[in-house]
Amino acid sequence: MRRLNYPYWTCQIAGWGGYSALGLTIATLADRWRASTAIGFALFFIYSIAITHWFRGLIRRRGWLDLPAARGFPRIFASAIGVGLLLAFLVIVLSQFGGNPFDATAISSTAGGLAFACCLWAGIYVGITRNRRGQVREVELELTLRQTELRALQAQINPHFLFNSLNTIRGMISEDPARARQMVTSLAALLRRSLQATAAQTIPLSEEMEAVADYLELERTRFEDRLRVSLEIDPAARGCLVPVMLVQTLVENAVKHGISNLPAGGSVRVCGIAEGESLLLKVENTGQIRPPDLNGSHTGLANARERLRLCCGERATLDLSGHDNTVTATVVIPRTP
Repeated sequence: MRRLNYPYWTCQIAGWGGYSALGLTIATLADRWRASTAIGFALFFIYSIAITHWFRGLIRRRGWLDLPAARGFPRIFASAIGVGLLLAFLVIVLSQFGGNPFDATAISSTAGGLAFACCLWAGIYVGITRNRRGQVREVELELTLRQTELRALQAQINPHFLFNSLNTIRGMISEDPARARQMVTSLAALLRRSLQATAAQTIPLSEEMEAVADYLELERTRFEDRLRVSLEIDPAARGCLVPVMLVQTLVENAVKHGISNLPAGGSVRVCGIAEGESLLLKVENTGQIRPPDLNGSHTGLANARERLRLCCGERATLDLSGHDNTVTATVVIPRTP
């Protein structure tokens, strides 16, 4: 069912209602109050709305607004003059039947006035419609650019992760073929999820954590006892939407720049909590912040920040902090737009 265009109908009623009221006032002051005159203007109010609404449909059916201005505008305003003359004809004929015949001067002024009024109506309609179409095009262009940026950022992340995983498997093939096969299975599951999520910008946190679990399974095979993992996700947070591969990128960053640099290894803790109108995510790892990490110059962290901004807006934040040999990446995502 088509929704009623309230702004359009409000303008129609207000515009032609005002025109009719002004005409009735002038006619009454020039002569005297007549019921036939009032009836005539009431009828004018009705059929002027009906005819200009039909004219609006004609403009849209013929696609005149889609034409270049040099071609579309002459068609629109020439037709507007024709509509004005049609309204004048109806006014004159109905006045004749109502016992208020028009002389030549009245006929000329009525035709000219209504032709001008219809051209003004057409100008206002064209201006508002073209402005709204321009705004819609800007929004569509912005969305297209945003999707392109997200695809480009994700394309940078996927090969980076794949390269690291394949290197890990390569090192395990000769040392422990059974573990290498297990890692291939985990990698296949992870890549399957990644391919399925290619068309999505955001996914539920529960699905993101499944990918994180597969990734950490790969890394635990490589690091063995050097990597300790804790996943703590609040049930209320599991349905919250997050950018695809956001948490996985932060966990990968924690393992690569934290745990892998420590001979004794360390721990990675992922925590997700729904707090009021926001989702709070924390990825903690044993280690210390080095200057490149603090500035966000690593591709993974920089891309995570940019994808977070594009998907969730300026209110979403990603901060990196260090304290007591622990590095914490904290993400805050509004749960409502």
